Amino acid sequence: MKKTISLLFLSTILLSSCTKILLYSYGLRNPKVENSESISKYLTKNKLMSYDCFCLKDTATLNKFYYSGIGTPEIRFYDSNGYLMLYRDNKRCNGQNDSLIGFLNPNNVVKIDSTNNINEYLNSLKTIDGKNINKEDFKNYDFYLIMYWAKYLGKVNSTKMLDWENSLNKKNNLKIKTIKVTTDYMNFWELNKKEIPKVYGWRTKITDKKKVREQEEKK
Repeated sequence: MKKTISLLFLSTILLSSCTKILLYSYGLRNPKVENSESISKYLTKNKLMSYDCFCLKDTATLNKFYYSGIGTPEIRFYDSNGYLMLYRDNKRCNGQNDSLIGFLNPNNVVKIDSTNNINEYLNSLKTIDGKNINKEDFKNYDFYLIMYWAKYLGKVNSTKMLDWENSLNKKNNLKIKTIKVTTDYMNFWELNKKEIPKVYGWRTKITDKKKVREQEEKK
């Protein structure tokens, strides 16, 4: 995968230097090559479940995700038949997701995308240690919930995911299969470090740290 392609997605969240400084203060860092241990450790540290975490299978799938416009952090719902549920249009921010989780009910009629099925989508995923997924583990649920996130986004995604998990815990009357999909760069992809995009350069890091510290001192 070309470095320029990866940077296309990252540039959409870095619209200005002010935005970059704000995201740095929230924990956004340069992406690194991750493995099952580093991913699990991050989730545990942030009081998030790790047994339901998966990753994209390769760089081509990551590239496809970038161009899908789904975003990170974000969630998508699938019904009991595995079809994508069209709860909201693409213009509504993920701040609506908590209320959408509360709205989950088999009796509610929701539009679906019959061309997008969870069973087919699972072909795009691997376990975080690079193994194929056992599709038998994804049968007979009321709903399927995919939660997209990335470790390099820091508190930006960990806070959202914790909110979503807390909302899901209130739906204990339903069988909901949660699928956390990290969009981090995985070690079994055998990437060259030069292929991984950078949000911050050496000078940017120093400048941003100084500005963040000055902002904190003014509070």
